Amino acid sequence: MMGRRIVAVVLPQLGCELVRQRAHEDHEGRPLAVLFSSGKPGGAGAGEAQDRATATLDLVDEAAWRYGIRPGQRVAEAQATLAELSIQNVSFTEVDAALGRVAEVCLGLGTTASIRLAPEHPDEDKRRGPAGDAPFDTVFLDVTGAAHLVGGEEALLDELCERIHALGHKVQAAIADGPRIARALARFAASPVLASGVALSVRKAPHPTVVARPGARVLGPLPLTAMPMDADTAAFFARLGVFTVEALMKLPRSELTPRLGLRAAEVLDLAAGHDDLPLVPYAPPRTIVEETSFDDPIASVEPILFVLRGMTSRFAARLGARGEACLTLDITIPLDKSITNLRHPGKEPVLALSIELPSPLSDAGDLHRALRAKLERAELFAPAVGVRLEVSQIVEARRIQIDLSRDKAARPDALPALLAELSAEIGQDRVGVLEAVHAHKPEARSRLVPVRDLDQKRAPAGSAELEAAEDRDVPLPTRLFSTPVPIGRITKGAVIAVDNRLYAVESLRFVMRLDGVEWWTSSAASRDYGVAWLVPGATNTKGEASTRAAGLAWVFVDRTTGEGYLQGWCE
Repeated sequence: MMGRRIVAVVLPQLGCELVRQRAHEDHEGRPLAVLFSSGKPGGAGAGEAQDRATATLDLVDEAAWRYGIRPGQRVAEAQATLAELSIQNVSFTEVDAALGRVAEVCLGLGTTASIRLAPEHPDEDKRRGPAGDAPFDTVFLDVTGAAHLVGGEEALLDELCERIHALGHKVQAAIADGPRIARALARFAASPVLASGVALSVRKAPHPTVVARPGARVLGPLPLTAMPMDADTAAFFARLGVFTVEALMKLPRSELTPRLGLRAAEVLDLAAGHDDLPLVPYAPPRTIVEETSFDDPIASVEPILFVLRGMTSRFAARLGARGEACLTLDITIPLDKSITNLRHPGKEPVLALSIELPSPLSDAGDLHRALRAKLERAELFAPAVGVRLEVSQIVEARRIQIDLSRDKAARPDALPALLAELSAEIGQDRVGVLEAVHAHKPEARSRLVPVRDLDQKRAPAGSAELEAAEDRDVPLPTRLFSTPVPIGRITKGAVIAVDNRLYAVESLRFVMRLDGVEWWTSSAASRDYGVAWLVPGATNTKGEASTRAAGLAWVFVDRTTGEGYLQGWCE
């Protein structure tokens, strides 16, 4: 029987990445530290239960690390060391949302994803530190029996890391027989303590990954901080000169159990390679929502588009993992209330826009093009203080069969993306396809209907009548005017004016007669239709030489008034 295989995806800089994603300016290279606010296990967040100066840092970025700033330092001490250090709060709501996005992407390569483990003890999720699930930076994925679909476990980890990296996260991953073993290996995947051997396959590039051989004891080289034991217990063993799991397991089991306390059985099982803790399945939300707020109000559209570019990129990754696409995008931009009341008293300080896409889209670039076209035409009547983007209508993505008969395949979403951009820019009621309908009047024989599914091929209504007309060798107009153009009396040899140009009627041929058609409406018509061969005159109505070539014109005479009209051209 095949044992289970679990992937642990660790995001070591998640808190710092969330701070940068919600800002409209790039803070790359600026020293940053993070305090987790509400929702932290063990009570209120550090910024709420303690004075900020005495709070301890939960996470620092690489720039702050190079200056000697470490997690666990007090805020006052860290600011004394580095005056330009930026300290930001990140809520656990943001962390859970980010882990949920990663879990959605992971589901494209596995069966069950989870953002936390089932607590082995009733009070475990109230603890903080190695014993619990902190620091809340890991997503788990059950890939039992799925690795061969992408070329093996190493190829699966590479593909998974690339997809998560596209969300804007630094990632380390490992695969092992259990979630806690995989998480411990993933957290030390970039550390020199792990090296490839019989039991482990370690790769540092392009992303640090570790593949553990099934059934092997692989935690031996790791430090004691990788095990579920509190800091005091780890410090006790360190004073004895025991720094690694391998050294710990060399001690007599009878002496270890009292020192490890309630977690003795768990520590010993993990060290022996046994990890049966179940995953708590993550259920993706039906609608996809992302929102952010700005520290300083924004008065122009371009910074908002910069933020939306990152949002659409994450949306595309999540939709791709689901195998779905979106039909409706809703943008909500809250505006500065005081400036809104000053400029537009009584107006709601919110700019709400909705984009109904003519065809389902899931590509990040296509979605951003539609958003740009819509926002560039919108009026930002007050500075924006945030932005919220929601995909409210999600459908199954279209499946395009791979074409192996050509060297270069046409991009299947090129036309839908163009239609989405046009729809956002000029309005969805002006973009569609022409549909033939049953009508007597030529100008009423077609109508514009919205495009919802480009793959659905419908036979135009009235095609049998059109084919019958072609069989009679009657030239039908290829371009019809929605409103006929009056041209006066129509007879052979008459001179008429069209678009300030003079034409002579060289020949005239009768085609058909409409006698009181659509009498039940207010626009009943009695017309004699014909085809006129028009030749250009020497000059136009302004005395200029005419340049339009001769051609067949579709004309009719109103039998009630005797006036002639130009209905279209037979080109």
